[in-house]
Amino acid sequence: MTPRARDGHALSLGVDIGGTKSHGLVLDDTDRVLAERVLPTEPSEAGIRRTVLAVAGALADELGTTPAAFTSVGLGIPGVVDHTSGVVETAVNLGITRTDLAALLSRDFRADVRVENDVKATALGAGLALAETQRDLAYVNLGTGLAAAVVSNGRLVRGARNGAGEIGHLAIDPAGEQCSCGQRGCLETVLGGNHLIRRLASLGLDLAGLGTDARPAAVAERERVIAALTTTLTLVVITYDPAVVVLGGGVLRAATWLRPLVEDELRRRAAVSGFLAGLAVGGRLVELPTATPVAAIGAAVVGRKKKLRARPTAVGAAALEG
Repeated sequence: MTPRARDGHALSLGVDIGGTKSHGLVLDDTDRVLAERVLPTEPSEAGIRRTVLAVAGALADELGTTPAAFTSVGLGIPGVVDHTSGVVETAVNLGITRTDLAALLSRDFRADVRVENDVKATALGAGLALAETQRDLAYVNLGTGLAAAVVSNGRLVRGARNGAGEIGHLAIDPAGEQCSCGQRGCLETVLGGNHLIRRLASLGLDLAGLGTDARPAAVAERERVIAALTTTLTLVVITYDPAVVVLGGGVLRAATWLRPLVEDELRRRAAVSGFLAGLAVGGRLVELPTATPVAAIGAAVVGRKKKLRARPTAVGAAALEG
């Protein structure tokens, strides 16, 4: 018999595994968040297992049950993820070269463990957190690197080799910085946090203050970042034509000046191009809800391994209060 909570609802565990912390939660089958917990992430294969079990145990304790009661288990994790097998590769910040994460945890839960790349999981969570008014959306993550994930008709767009959305490795400047992928001048070398923070520091600049810094070096960097992100968003809209483009990631949170200036640049470009005006890129932009645990919600959706429901649902502030 499928284990259920005392009130008759199934329990979906979702854990977003980050480089420094892991955010876990439990959804019931009406998409209410029943419990949340954030714990430090232990790197390494064994450390990730301990982290997931610690989060799951804490959540189960809060609900007065055990991890065996979770009817689905979903994990979001950085790196290259084979969602069909649960194998994770090149999760560098977690000390993972290659591990079969699903198999590693298979004996710890009664439910199957399903694993997804964290950006893709967050895109699913965004679809749910935005009350499913948009089931066709793109999520653009400006974090350590740059990547996108697209949901179309409630399903992730993966491509033939699971490579859809790797927009950070579009080379736009052959004379630009060396990228970890082997190319030069990738979008990620301009917008990815690793490259951006290091480059700004070498110039005596900081990301938070870049929006108002009048020094020539700051102005040049600001214009470079704005142009690159404007091009990135236009690329996403041209390629996927999503109803909504959701923006998130640490770079965007640190650079509160960035979105307004990008919107100005989008308007400037649209003023001289009927084609760009018709795309209305700026009108599609929304930011990831910071008060909602979107990444962990997405991980829970991954565990369920199903399409988002077609009907509108109230996963907003009231529903998330549990």
